[in-house]
Amino acid sequence: MIKSLALNNFGKFSGYPPLDFGSFTVITGPNEAGKTTIFDALLHNLCPDSRKKDRRAGKSLEERYGAQRDSSLIWEKGSAPLSFDSTEFLEIFAVRGGDISVTAAKGKSWETIAESRLLTSGLDPKQIAAGLRYQAETKSKDSAQAEILGLQKVIGAAKTALAEMKSRRDSIIGGGAEQAELEAAIKNKKETLAAKAAELQALQGEIDKLASAGKLKAALAGIKALREFKEAGDELAALAAFARNETPAYLALKGRQLEAEKAAVSAEAALSEKRSALSASNSALSLLASRERSLKPRKELAESISAKVTAFASEPLSSTRVSRPVRWAIWAAGAALACFVAYSGGNPGAYAAAAAIFIASVWVGLTLSARPVSTLRAPAEVKKFLAGLASDWAGVSPEPFPALDLEAARVYLAGAAAGYASALEMLSAKAAENAVLEAGVKMAEQNLEVLKEGQASAKSDAEAWLKARGCSSEEDYRGKISAYENASARASALALSVSGFRQKNGSTGDEDLKNTLFIEKEALDRRGVDPDLADEPELERLNKRAATLVAEKDALTAAVNAADRELESRRAASGARLEGLPERINRAETEIAAATDDIISLELRIQAYILAAGIFDKLADSSALAFTELGKEVSATLSAVLPSARTEFRVFDAHEASLSDAGGNIRQIKQLSSGTRDLFMLAARLTMAKKARTDKTGKLSPALLVLDEPFYTLDPARTGAALKLLASFQEATGWQIIILTKDPAIRALAGGIKPAITGIDL
Repeated sequence: MIKSLALNNFGKFSGYPPLDFGSFTVITGPNEAGKTTIFDALLHNLCPDSRKKDRRAGKSLEERYGAQRDSSLIWEKGSAPLSFDSTEFLEIFAVRGGDISVTAAKGKSWETIAESRLLTSGLDPKQIAAGLRYQAETKSKDSAQAEILGLQKVIGAAKTALAEMKSRRDSIIGGGAEQAELEAAIKNKKETLAAKAAELQALQGEIDKLASAGKLKAALAGIKALREFKEAGDELAALAAFARNETPAYLALKGRQLEAEKAAVSAEAALSEKRSALSASNSALSLLASRERSLKPRKELAESISAKVTAFASEPLSSTRVSRPVRWAIWAAGAALACFVAYSGGNPGAYAAAAAIFIASVWVGLTLSARPVSTLRAPAEVKKFLAGLASDWAGVSPEPFPALDLEAARVYLAGAAAGYASALEMLSAKAAENAVLEAGVKMAEQNLEVLKEGQASAKSDAEAWLKARGCSSEEDYRGKISAYENASARASALALSVSGFRQKNGSTGDEDLKNTLFIEKEALDRRGVDPDLADEPELERLNKRAATLVAEKDALTAAVNAADRELESRRAASGARLEGLPERINRAETEIAAATDDIISLELRIQAYILAAGIFDKLADSSALAFTELGKEVSATLSAVLPSARTEFRVFDAHEASLSDAGGNIRQIKQLSSGTRDLFMLAARLTMAKKARTDKTGKLSPALLVLDEPFYTLDPARTGAALKLLASFQEATGWQIIILTKDPAIRALAGGIKPAITGIDL
């Protein structure tokens, strides 16, 4: 049994994985998938003579595949490789194209054909043999021997009369130079005409070859157009959602997304700017807070020292006011401090603090100028008191404390309090400003969040629009729109092409056209037609040349006829002088030739009678038993699907056999239903294949069956019965069965009948 077929480089298959076979294998695939190539690869490997160019199968494979026939069979371990003669394989062990009919005389000798025809007529071979011998030996009236004797007498008399007439003719005609020249001219013209006819015949052969190649090429083009038309239709169906271009709707969604993105970017920039301002404000606020913290101890100590100064100075005083220069000095110090604060801050808060310091200095100047000053304290006592205060002051500030004058101390301490008040006011103003900035940042963050949500929503809408149409991007969507438009244009062009093929072939539909084209293709393939030879310009040239040759041939024929008429006219003139002697000579010669031919035919007939009599003697001894056994074997094969069927043969022609119908009546196969007839034909074919591998001892040799579209004419019910028949045959013989088909349903049917089948999809 074949384990696998390796298609290294065979036809369309190159480096193809090995096809693994089982005992019952079904190979399925659409038209042009390579089923015929697999069949030819099996033929190439099973039949060594198919590799010879001088054999019919070899020529067919050579023309179809050239040198591209690298394949090999791998056999099961312990299984001896099988080998067939290509004619034996194609006629007995291969069933192709639904042809399951069989005639035993097919491919046999003429004796077998004679046997089939004789038994078809229902005659007795013994009686026929005796009659044939009598016809060969008798000399009675109307027998072949009697006819030969009569014809010999006629020939003798005709020859004597012919000699006398020729002698008289020669004496009358002194010469026939002109007639001889005319006869020579006619002969030359006839030779030229024969040459033209031969050339025309050879040319017609070339024309037929090119025309057949053109037909096959057109059939292949039609099959290709049908396949591409179906593929284009499938592609259009798959892209039906893209028949209408909705790009503007997507662009509107995309525009919304872009606007949302722009707004979000703008809001993010504004937020960044506000955050920068807030950061700067926080830095300034931090500096002011730090300054407030650093001035607060000074302010608190200044208040404490001021209380001490007030207490020190509360002793009896003389009422006197500070002089105007002191007042102006305080105001000048306040103005200087205000300028310093304003210049240091450089913002509205600093300016406000500077104004407050200046106002405070004015108030202090006015207040201090009205305060009484002790004049009773001695300068040394005041100095000592102030020196003690300076020591306390040094703990909170590196600035020198006034050590000579109580009023100067009060002014200095008032300046420290005013500085702290200014710093506190600036801190408060900056804090208020900072709160405004923080509110702005928070509002900007909320606005940005809203815009980003809008951006995400717009983006989600655009992506959902694409996803709903099965696209990953705008380019993908546009590509599918373009693919639909291209497929639509291609389908329209292919529809016109297919319509042209339908009109040309007179087909009613695509399925009818496909069947017509495949039938024509298979027929031309079997003839070994090469589509690559198709050459329309060359065919047109040859047709023109043929037309020219026909015209030349017709002209030569007319010239020969004219010359023949002239020759006949001259002969008639001579005949008038010779009183019809030439005509009588011609008749005598014709009569002698006809009688001689008749004698030869009669002698051949006598020999045929003798030979046929011997053959019919042999037929009488063997035919009855042979037909009985053949009927039993076909009935046994049919029993797998028609258990009660009984077959009878009277001839070696399955179409003339008889089979019992459902009622048990014997009827001729051609009178039964087509399904029953086809099942019978398959059973007869299987029986003949089995007989071909059975020796004289009854031993069955290994073999296999290869069936290429064997159920082409069967309906599903009969196909199931035929598969059951094949399964039963396979179990009975152990032969390997390989089925090649384009119908996937056959594999399912076969699996239901024989679960252990091997399925291969191309």
